[in-house]
Amino acid sequence: MDGQLTMATMLFMRYREMLELVRRIVTNLGYRSFAIVHGLFLVTFTLRSFVVNRKRQSLDAAVSKNSAEFAPDHLLQPLLFPCRTSHTRLFPKKHSFSYSYLFVGVPVGWVGSAGSMISVGTEDFSSKGYGTSKAWFRVNASDHLDRGNAHLGLRGKLRVYLESQGEPIEQFPYAYLVTAPMFFGYSFNPVSFWYLYSKEMQLKAMILEVNNTFDERRMYLLKGSADMCEASPTVGEALQMEEKTSNPPTSHGSGKFTDAWTKDFHVSPFNSRKGSYALSAYDPFSVFQCQERPINNTITLTSSKGHPKLVARVFSTEPAIAPMSMSTWTKTRFLASWWWVGFVTFPRIVREAGKLFFRRKLHVWFRPEVLNDSIGRRETVRERIIEDSFRSFLRARVEQSSVNTSLKYIASGSDCVREGMLHPASNTVAKEKPNPDTFELKVLTPLFYSTVVRYAHISEFLSSEMLHCDDKQRTFWTSDPEKLLQLLSEKLEYEAVQDTGQANQQIPIQWSALRLLRRSPPARVSLTRPHTPAPRTSTPYDIRSFRLSALDEFVLQHCDFRKARAYRRAVTTLLLSDYIVFGIPEVIDALDLCVRLLLCYLCVDKLVDWWQSFFSPCFFMQKADVLLFCNAIHIWWLLKVWL
Repeated sequence: MDGQLTMATMLFMRYREMLELVRRIVTNLGYRSFAIVHGLFLVTFTLRSFVVNRKRQSLDAAVSKNSAEFAPDHLLQPLLFPCRTSHTRLFPKKHSFSYSYLFVGVPVGWVGSAGSMISVGTEDFSSKGYGTSKAWFRVNASDHLDRGNAHLGLRGKLRVYLESQGEPIEQFPYAYLVTAPMFFGYSFNPVSFWYLYSKEMQLKAMILEVNNTFDERRMYLLKGSADMCEASPTVGEALQMEEKTSNPPTSHGSGKFTDAWTKDFHVSPFNSRKGSYALSAYDPFSVFQCQERPINNTITLTSSKGHPKLVARVFSTEPAIAPMSMSTWTKTRFLASWWWVGFVTFPRIVREAGKLFFRRKLHVWFRPEVLNDSIGRRETVRERIIEDSFRSFLRARVEQSSVNTSLKYIASGSDCVREGMLHPASNTVAKEKPNPDTFELKVLTPLFYSTVVRYAHISEFLSSEMLHCDDKQRTFWTSDPEKLLQLLSEKLEYEAVQDTGQANQQIPIQWSALRLLRRSPPARVSLTRPHTPAPRTSTPYDIRSFRLSALDEFVLQHCDFRKARAYRRAVTTLLLSDYIVFGIPEVIDALDLCVRLLLCYLCVDKLVDWWQSFFSPCFFMQKADVLLFCNAIHIWWLLKVWL
């Protein structure tokens, strides 16, 4: 107690000494000098604020100069759209719900920040020397259209997509994107609307960017058609009923955009991939000029028999808000009211799905694989490793094959190189035909990579995919199946057939596990028609008695140690998961985490017991036991590295 009082007394004395020092400095300089110093501080602060504002103005000027050709400032501008979305299911059982939803709109090509509320591509723009600018709601180019290629920006990615559809971007000099923004690094965006305008600022086309809960994506380019109410009376009645129940109708006048197209993308497990869609949308800026609620889009799903099945609508609940005109208090109120909306979108979807399954007892449709015009999910870490090895394997095949052909390879995923051309080497065959034929191989889903390594023969995998699978289960598409089968079935120089016993002696023990774990995958049955097994004409044989697959041999012989080890560990985990966890490798990762946590717990428990017996006679006898448990997690790690 006396020590604490002494310490407090010393601190108090030091504090008094500091006050006395400050008083002497002020007295010696005089109050006039102190006022001068204080004034200099205020001038410095004012100059700093002026410089910061000038930098921000130069940033805005550079942004305006960079975006002038893409967005007329008097019309297209970044806006906040407080909205509400509603879903009404009409068939086979009725069900409806609605909840709040937030959209932001940005001119395609605009880069920068608007009132610290909306930003697009500020990282790339700030790297050019214009300074940095952050905002609460962000729109990233990497999250839209084709995966990756964020360096192209929204305008560049739009150009690439339109060119792939045979539409020059010069037809649409102005474009506007309405999408759900990213807030604190999270975004769940079921649908985004791209409005494409002509030079006269007339809405000529739209792009619907649809994402499902399985991380798959489909873009629809719509050029407009007749009024849906006139084309289909049943759809028109459904639209009118939905508008009356969700929101009072408004007189939008001109600017209505309608179109219909065939459904070919799996969105909900309670709807098949058959049927058609109908869109009824309004040009947000023709409505915005009339001081009305700008967003009013309705999508109607019609069954394959022509019955309206589902009506989904998103509409503004209040006028659009320009971030540049918002005060600090208005921004605070807006953020307090809307910050949570993006985080609860997915839980809301799961809740309504639970109601449809448990209460309405709706039939559940299994998810089919995406078609050629859609984008598959993102790849896992293991699939990314296998893709890298498979790309090198394809390159070696094309270069050394006797088939003089070039291959356009399109990978599936976001972190890999999406597209590449593989050309034959300058061999004698290539000299005879200087312009080789070109065919295309497109991987539709990363499931392709985790499936191909389960087969002992790649030709068997290709035959199974091309001949015995329907479109709902196919994982790749090729423009020339025969040429691809010939390319991958050809035996190259480094794949000379050897005696089985002699080959086994040359294979490392870790790689032999692949041959032992690999088994023939089950037959892939069609999801649309009953499967009738063909009569068996030969005796089945065990593929595990064969040597490694062609892909395994290539990686083992031609890849560096790190790449080969990563490939081997990824494939071993996939094959092992087929035996113990129903083919789900993530469960093995969870089991690995549980083992490490258990080893850490046992280590701590042994250390506590060892410390408690520090003065006991058997203290040194327990030392080896404790060291063993302390290094158990390292032993487990070394075992995984070796395998």
